[in-house]
Parts: sequence; structure tokens; C-alpha cells
Amino acid sequence: MLVLVTAILCSCIGHIHSEDQCNGLYSDYSHHLSSKTPYRYVANHNTEPVNFEGCKAWKIWLVQRHGTRTPGKELDQFVKNRLPEIQKDIVNNLIECKLCNEDEIKLWTSHEEIDDQKRLTREGEDELLALAERMQLRFPNLLNQPYESTNFLFRFTDTQRTRVSAKQFATGLFGRNDVKKVLFDEPLAKDPLLRFYKVCQKWRKDVKKSSSASAEYQQLVESQLTNVTLKSLSSRLGLGYTLTFKDAKNIYTYCAFETAWEKNKVSPWCSIFNKSDFMLFEYSEDLKHYLIDGYAYELSYKQACVLLKNAIEYFDDQDLNSKNGIFYFTHSGTILKMLGLLGLYKDEHKLKHDNYFEMENRLWRTSKIDPFGSNIAFVLYKCNNNDTKILTLHQERIVHINGCKDNLCSYEQFKQLFATELQNCNFEEMCNID
Repeated sequence: MLVLVTAILCSCIGHIHSEDQCNGLYSDYSHHLSSKTPYRYVANHNTEPVNFEGCKAWKIWLVQRHGTRTPGKELDQFVKNRLPEIQKDIVNNLIECKLCNEDEIKLWTSHEEIDDQKRLTREGEDELLALAERMQLRFPNLLNQPYESTNFLFRFTDTQRTRVSAKQFATGLFGRNDVKKVLFDEPLAKDPLLRFYKVCQKWRKDVKKSSSASAEYQQLVESQLTNVTLKSLSSRLGLGYTLTFKDAKNIYTYCAFETAWEKNKVSPWCSIFNKSDFMLFEYSEDLKHYLIDGYAYELSYKQACVLLKNAIEYFDDQDLNSKNGIFYFTHSGTILKMLGLLGLYKDEHKLKHDNYFEMENRLWRTSKIDPFGSNIAFVLYKCNNNDTKILTLHQERIVHINGCKDNLCSYEQFKQLFATELQNCNFEEMCNID
């Protein structure tokens, strides 16, 4: 039988409690917020120029998730309707067991950023602006130059959050005045490059909307481990009932959103969870994305070949007048599938509903690999002897593709590593249901 060891959130001694009697907020909570983690927790703030002797950065290709946003409709409705009911139930049961942050729970009202538009927030704008400024410092000869439409291409999906992300990124590169000159490609209603999975009918049918594909996730939701966690959490809150998984998970997600929106303030809803709670909810999100976007089904990541092919075609263009940089602004699903195609963060064992404890040190952890503002970049270098090499970055850090042990990988070797994926990249055939 699985035993979940949980910390006690509060100490009850009559009606008296103090700071040292409470085991309150889990100190490392901000690193376990799954795909709603704010980018500031994973960003690389080292802006030293990335130089390699005998080589010069020639081209950059970047695919970028939008920054921190507001929730979608489901969470918006939960926060406006159900969460105040739970808040009331908690406050009404504070006589026997006082929460460390009871005043914050009592006084909580929904955040000013709350709406159901999935709109880029002020924090999201800051994330993209700062990210571009750091990239410019690392690659000055590529990016520290006035804007010319012949030098740079910007493209985003047909959403407010990617549109504003692109404009903020461009502002970080060119400044508030010159950004007015930047030409942005008009977005497509259905973008077969930046959001390829939305037009891959086979993936949508066999993976995204398939009950068998989500079976592992559902088994985790209904597991004894989850049941024990929910009972323990509800008991600590003094509730006379057990929270449903959906309610508890929504509170966890909202805790992540409020954390992303506020740099110097802790969401009171984060304080109701202990370490075990955070770890389980994070794992549930990792498992969900693993099943839909990750390594569970080949089609999920193999369809990302269209994006890799785009990068290779751009790098293969030897025209000296070709663009210095291509910048794409997209979504979580694109980033995760691209990571899968590149073979990054692949664990030795599959993520499943019943191996939670064994996967404690897993590589596939969305809090690190897929926060708001997540990004993948390739930088092509021209080296001595007319040699061409490629650098791969994820979250602004150098990563090594399996088969390339050096920071700079031979470009020809890189292409050879993905030759099968690129040669068999027939999207229509791959995604056609018939």
C-alpha cells in the first residue's frame, strides 16, 4: 500500500498559534508549478557573449512560447464561482485549526488580471522584453543592429498572447522607437507551421481526444495516492468533505497563475499545499503532457518535423542576403513536441500512473522544460575552413543533442542525426485520418 508522507500545515493549540508553530508555505513551491511556471524561475541571466574561437554567429532561428497569460474559460469560472465557496468553507472552519495564512485566505479576492481571454499579462510582456535583451547581449553581431525587413522575420499565431509577445520581443531587440518599423507577418487562422498539431487530424483523433491515450492520467486521478492526498489536504483545511481532484487541481493551477502575476507576493492559495501536494499535482501535469505532447506516441513529436525542416531550409540558404534571424511565437504544445523530436528530456522509463515515486528525478518536468516563455533556438556559425556548425539552446542555455557531444555541433552531422525525420516529413500522409 502506498503511503503518502505529508507535512502538517498548521498547529492547533487551543486558539493560539504563531509563526513558529506553523509549517506553512513549502519553500520550493515556485519550482513545481508545471507549465504555468513564470519564466523568471528558469531564465538564464548570464548574458556573456557566446563566442567560439575561429567561428562567427551567422544566423539565428528561434521558436518561442508566449509569456505569462490569463486563464482560459474553465479556470476563470472556477475562480469566480467555486473558489469563493471553498474559501468560505475554510474560513468557517478556522476555529479548531488555524491556518498560518488565515488572514490572507479571509481577505482574498480574485486577482485583477483574472479573465478568460488567455491574454498576455504585464509579467508576460516583461518576460519577452527581457529575454530579447539578453539574447542581444549574447549574440551582438547578429542581433545588435538596426531593424531592416530584409534582416529579420517575425511570425506569430492568431492569438493576442503571441502577437503581443512578438512585439515585446522586437521591442527588446530594437527599442521602443524602432519597433514601429518592424513588419510582422499576418497570422493564419490555422497555422500549419507554428501550430501544426491543430491541423493534424490523426493526432487530434488518436491522441488529443482519445480516451485510451488519457487512460494513464485518469488512473492517476483515481489512484489511492491521489485519494490519500485529497483527504489529507481537505482535513488540514478543516473541511467537512473531501475536495475533488478537479477542485484541488484548479486551486493548484490558480496558485501558479497568481505566482506568475506577482513577483513579490505569495498567493494565499499556494500556502494551503505542502510539498507532497505540489509534487503530485506537478506529476499529474507532467504525465498529461507526456501522453499528449511527449514521448508516449510517436505521432505527437514526429509531426514537429515541419518546424525542424523550416529551420534547416533557412540555414541551408547560402544567399549572403538571407535574413539574420527568424523568430516564431507560438504555444506550449509546439515547444513540447519539438523537444520530443530533438530527443531532449527523454527518461529511461515511461511516465505512468503507478511509477510516481520512481520518477521523482525525471527529466520530463514541465516546470523546467515548458514554463511560460519557454524557447528553443538554433544559432548557425561560420567557422574557419568554411566549416559550418550549429548551437542548440533551450531556455537560453546550451543543450547537447544526442549524438553531438560538443557545444558546437557540426551542421552536417546535425542534419544527419535527423535525416530520417526530415526525409520522411510528409505531414499530409502522417496526419490524414483516411
